[in-house]
Amino acid sequence: MLNLRKGSTEQELAGFFATLQEEPVATAVASRSAFSKARKGLSEKAFSHLNRLAIDTFQRGWATPLWHGFRLLAVDGTTFRLPTGEALARTFGEQPSGPTLARGSVLYDICHDLVLDTQVAATCVGEHELAIEHLAVAGPGDLLLYDRGYPAFWFIALHLARGIDFCMRLSRSSFAPANAFWESGESSTIVTLRPSADQRHACRNQGLAPEPIRIRLVRVRLKGGETEVLATSILEEQRLPARLFGQLYHHRWAVEESYKRQKRWAEIENLSGRSVLAVRQDIHAKILAMNLAAMVRNVAQLLATRRFAHRKLAYQVRGCSTLSAMKNNLVRLLIAEPIDRQRLLEALIRQLSSAVDAVRPNRSFPRNKPGKLKPGFHPAYKRTA
Repeated sequence: MLNLRKGSTEQELAGFFATLQEEPVATAVASRSAFSKARKGLSEKAFSHLNRLAIDTFQRGWATPLWHGFRLLAVDGTTFRLPTGEALARTFGEQPSGPTLARGSVLYDICHDLVLDTQVAATCVGEHELAIEHLAVAGPGDLLLYDRGYPAFWFIALHLARGIDFCMRLSRSSFAPANAFWESGESSTIVTLRPSADQRHACRNQGLAPEPIRIRLVRVRLKGGETEVLATSILEEQRLPARLFGQLYHHRWAVEESYKRQKRWAEIENLSGRSVLAVRQDIHAKILAMNLAAMVRNVAQLLATRRFAHRKLAYQVRGCSTLSAMKNNLVRLLIAEPIDRQRLLEALIRQLSSAVDAVRPNRSFPRNKPGKLKPGFHPAYKRTA
């Protein structure tokens, strides 16, 4: 499950056992039914625990890049398309039309390209509820970036109560306290939010004191002439001037790119089973595998930066090349003796430090409609490679 599987279970098992036996073709392979039986004894929480352990270990030996003193994190939700099946529809919710869906949400470390926390739930569970779970992994010193669906009085109050800073994009039609600011032409202002009766009730449900809170509104003008308004907990103009917020909110795009890699490159919706456990296992396993690949890529990027420092443009290690290189090698890294593991890891890092593309700043492309990009994965037509 950690081997970035895309093909049929039979083909993936054959490749897995060939890697274990260090042979082109495996002489003994577990059957699909044996794999199905074995996975029933493995909790999906094992992958979440290993992910937390891997990230903690990585961060202890790796300096965290800060943006004006903050660690930048992003929260965003998505949906995962699931196979058809009564058990999945009953657990995740039936849809009026189309495939069964699961609600997903991630807390994403922008600077390291790591998914710090993943939540998978039924579609009836809102993005706010999943975002609350992410806050257990964040803390003071973190700056969380949110899109337009998240601003709410109680949600803002929850961040302030926990000492976690935020920056949220506001929708013009759904956040009344910012209406005057939209029309004012000011670049930045501080407003006091006073809870309504419904908002006071929502605060009490979260164990929060329904007191007035102060936030800062910042205007951002985009290249196309459009205007965005952001709400932030950082009130000090000198610490974070309004002119920096355009660059700050642009960093949130990284979590959108992470979802693209999950769905397009790693094929996270290409699931190996129809049970609820299989769905949760596959999603968390691929997140863990992608994080391990990102850690290797971070080290390779250090070498690449030094190697191409004399060139005019900066160069970055290709994420797609990293995932391709980790296929089967991730198995070898997990089972090898320490000395062999170190040699393999060093060889991978050297190889990837040459798999680079030039970074050309200030380029932009029109966004394609996401629905047209989804290839779908039909269980009867699994990939062969």
